[in-house]
Amino acid sequence: MSASAEMLLEVGSTIKKEIETASGNEIFIRAQLNNKNIIKEIEVLARGNSNSAPAVINNIMAGEMIIHNHPSGDLTPSAADIRLAAKMAAREVGFAIINNQADQIYVVVEAGTKKEKQKLDKKEILNYFKKEGKLAQELERFSERKEQLVTAEKIIDSFNKHQFDFIEAGTGTGKSFAYLIPALFYNNLNQARIVISTNTINLQEQLINKDLVTLQRVLDFDFNAVLVKGRNNYLCLRKFKNFKKNFDNNELEIDKTLFNELNDWKKHTESGEKSEINFQLKKSVWNQIAAESDLCLKTSCPFYSNCHFMQARKAIYKADILIVNHHLLLSDARVKDDTGSVDRGILPNFNHLIIDEAHNIGEIATDHLGHPLYQPLLDNWLKRLSGDKNSLLSEIREDIAFTVDSDQKRLRDLLDKRLIPTTQKIRDLIPQYFNELKDLIADYKDKKITVNKNLQSNPKWEEFYKTAQDLAAYLKNNFSYLQMIYENLYLGLEAETDENEMKIKSSINRCHDLIKRIEFNLEAADDDYVFWLESSYYRGTEQIVQKSAPIDAGKFLPDMLWSKLTNVIFTSATITAANSFDYFYRETGIKTAEELKVESPFDYSKQAELLIPLNFPDPSNNKFLKELVINLKKIISKSRGSTMVLFTSYRMLSYCFNNLKDELEEQGIRILSQSKLSRNYIMQEFRAEYNTVIFGTSSFWEGVDLPGDILKYLIMVKLPFPVPGEPLYQAKEDLLKEKGLNPFYNLALPQAVIKFRQGFGRLIRSKKDKGLIILFDRRVKSRSYGQKFLDSLPEGCPVSEINCNELLEKINYNGV
Repeated sequence: MSASAEMLLEVGSTIKKEIETASGNEIFIRAQLNNKNIIKEIEVLARGNSNSAPAVINNIMAGEMIIHNHPSGDLTPSAADIRLAAKMAAREVGFAIINNQADQIYVVVEAGTKKEKQKLDKKEILNYFKKEGKLAQELERFSERKEQLVTAEKIIDSFNKHQFDFIEAGTGTGKSFAYLIPALFYNNLNQARIVISTNTINLQEQLINKDLVTLQRVLDFDFNAVLVKGRNNYLCLRKFKNFKKNFDNNELEIDKTLFNELNDWKKHTESGEKSEINFQLKKSVWNQIAAESDLCLKTSCPFYSNCHFMQARKAIYKADILIVNHHLLLSDARVKDDTGSVDRGILPNFNHLIIDEAHNIGEIATDHLGHPLYQPLLDNWLKRLSGDKNSLLSEIREDIAFTVDSDQKRLRDLLDKRLIPTTQKIRDLIPQYFNELKDLIADYKDKKITVNKNLQSNPKWEEFYKTAQDLAAYLKNNFSYLQMIYENLYLGLEAETDENEMKIKSSINRCHDLIKRIEFNLEAADDDYVFWLESSYYRGTEQIVQKSAPIDAGKFLPDMLWSKLTNVIFTSATITAANSFDYFYRETGIKTAEELKVESPFDYSKQAELLIPLNFPDPSNNKFLKELVINLKKIISKSRGSTMVLFTSYRMLSYCFNNLKDELEEQGIRILSQSKLSRNYIMQEFRAEYNTVIFGTSSFWEGVDLPGDILKYLIMVKLPFPVPGEPLYQAKEDLLKEKGLNPFYNLALPQAVIKFRQGFGRLIRSKKDKGLIILFDRRVKSRSYGQKFLDSLPEGCPVSEINCNELLEKINYNGV
């Protein structure tokens, strides 16, 4: 095999040192070539073992080359090398293999021509946002806003310079169009797929069904935008066939009317999306017919050509703009990071990312990087494996009957004498495992208990520890027996044509995941994580969950996601705290970024006023709740609706609801309480009915859009400080102390200010809105830190301290 060292003249020694640093294992390199085809610059993107390294290819550009070493010295490309090289060739990216001495190189695919990215014409794009521009011609109520122009200009620079940007754009700026138009122009010029991630469904639907539809009419070129949903949102036709078969055989506990509704929907649906279903359907029923990645037969499936998910996936790969939510974005990043393969993810390759509602990204990343363990997770795996006529073990038994006689006895013995007894032992241990956790947590008043040395010295923990070790051991045995049956009964069958083969592979993978979760949470040994036990109620039954989460998600995000991208724009109405982006830098783990802060174009001096009642008890005072109930009753009786009350805990919300419900109902006023009703139902009823009031917590502080006279009075009961002492919060505090930082000013206060700003932003949603914000927490005036909250208010918003009688005089049933 010919191999030339000429390409390595300038970088060979550097690569050799990198390989030595990786203990001679494989490394994955991104290389820049000069016009003489000599490698002039390298970047190590990943390190692996003696056989492989993760293929990190997301941000590789045409004209570049990817290189990895073969420690054996044999530069012959493997089948996996050939597949990756072919994929890179389609992107005009070169592919080469070197030895560990970095003095021989075998080029599998030559690098293509480096493509210079075309830059956006700033003047051309900004004209769209001016009073004589095309947006004004299309949108009836459009007005030129300097804030929108400044935001759009910053986003244009971000695309042109391939940089990271933090952009805080106040409510009403029009930031959706400010990033959509530059993004669409950039895609049209450079064929660069762009992903836009949001936190709420409302914003996703606004983008895909409203804003992008408008831009289809406004722009002079075509584009294709797709709303991306996870696989579980789609009907699996193969699973539905089995579902129908089981129903016909009376093997399903499902109402005939419901089955007929499902069957009729299945016949007529074009997308196969769960969101289309307009009748009641339990999650447990949907899961029996929903698509799943580890049960997919791919091209071997008889329904492949009509598969709803595959049709959606084809649309995704053809799209210019992909609209996703933060959960899907992070799930995709984690899968790719865990497997080292971009093919395993949901999203295709992309280099440009816009994160709207970006203030949520740290919290959602924390959730996604955790490893929770709860009983339904184990029960569902066990039910599929063993539990009814259609279980995997039953189907394995049938498949054994078709093997040659010499194998039947051995496989039956493996099934009956090993796998089934082990499975039964697991069945017995699961409730014991969680009952012992329940008994343990009963010794504590809190519903969230940190797993630390004190807890681990409790005799009940030591008893539970033995049970957990037993459960993990039996799961490992189960894993081994399933693997043996798979290798002896299914391995070697034609490529993934056997459904039971896919089921057993799925069961093996899920069993392995359960073992990892049990051991990770049991040992609680990762210093980057906090571990705790949490008691909650699920469908009226107490459920104990073992939870774990990274103390600092920002430590993981750069390697998992940001480093794979060339351009990221973070935007929200509330990124800063005390006019600083410092807290957001820590949340994201990003070291440097361009910054822009743009005020809202609304005239808060005329549209809103913050009222702070005088002589009101401090929230820590025993009289606070009683006085709150008295004043809420007076305010709501006067306003008779158009009011939302934001609480910081369900306990406070429930207390006020229980003490006000009957009296207000006698006046014909209905409280829509989050303690009793779903968020969607509350929003529908509030929009449809007069004389209704919202009592909300947590999710109602953001993502609620009620313009006009629908909402005129916003009441914030307390400043939204995080709950002190909770395991994750406590761990974050401890970490900040170790770094010499004050936890209150670097954690509690920024979180509270950002959430306060989100809550405040629920009231004024358009230039015509007017309203009052009432804050019953006098700490905003009595404590030194209170000024941080007042400084965070929109520019010009008046703040008045006022006695409760004067406050009532400001409330007018007919309007503000």
